[in-house]
Amino acid sequence: MPLTETFVFRCTASEKAQLRAKADAAGLPASTLLREALGLTEARRRKPVPRVDPALVLAVGRIGGNLNQIARWLNHAMKAGRTDLDTLTVARRIVVIERQLAALLDEARRC
Repeated sequence: MPLTETFVFRCTASEKAQLRAKADAAGLPASTLLREALGLTEARRRKPVPRVDPALVLAVGRIGGNLNQIARWLNHAMKAGRTDLDTLTVARRIVVIERQLAALLDEARRC
């Protein structure tokens, strides 16, 4: 059912801050938190979005960009028929890096 109505109520600044903090901690808008508290909707238990260091996100993005460049080079080399030791070594190292990044992602999801 679409939410078309608005309900306004007065509260203190402290109460408003507490409501916002609880909603943020639950990863929900304040309106959803209030509807759940009143039993108007089924409570959805969502895991809060983990806080991630922006520097870490930037570093992983750079690693991903570098891996893409290496993968493009590797694909070009393989299409050109290069299967020498250097090409195979690069391919093997990319697989190792991919597995390490996957392990990091799994660990971050468990947090």
